[in-house]
Amino acid sequence: MPGYEIFEKKVLKPYKEDGIKPYDLMIGFLDFLREIKNGAESIPRNSSFMVVGIDEVLYMTNSEERFELSRKIHNILQAAAQDLYRKNMQVQIICKGRLVRGDNLCLEYRGERVPLDLIFGSTMTSDVRGAHVFTTGFNLST
Repeated sequence: MPGYEIFEKKVLKPYKEDGIKPYDLMIGFLDFLREIKNGAESIPRNSSFMVVGIDEVLYMTNSEERFELSRKIHNILQAAAQDLYRKNMQVQIICKGRLVRGDNLCLEYRGERVPLDLIFGSTMTSDVRGAHVFTTGFNLST
């Protein structure tokens, strides 16, 4: 099913022998947002992206700005949802920090706890070879 798969970098195959295979097309988080904001026409059908750097983007903002930035990111992703779904894409969101599931999905990175549910909405958790993978469709249900 097309959508986002969110998980920690340490569970990828190069770092863990039986880890999750990373997708071939790697792109930075801000570059990914720029691509889909400008329209998904240039993105090939059935492509699979490994998107890195979300932790750095969110960490660079203070807690007051982070809420507004997260909502802007959510809106950009949601506006592109139909195009990404039609193109049958898969997107891995790779996090350097530790993902923590409580009432909300959060990312612990450099001593700060950053909520990811403001961006990705409700996620489902699955276990892939001993790793927690959080998934959501492109529509980002809340």
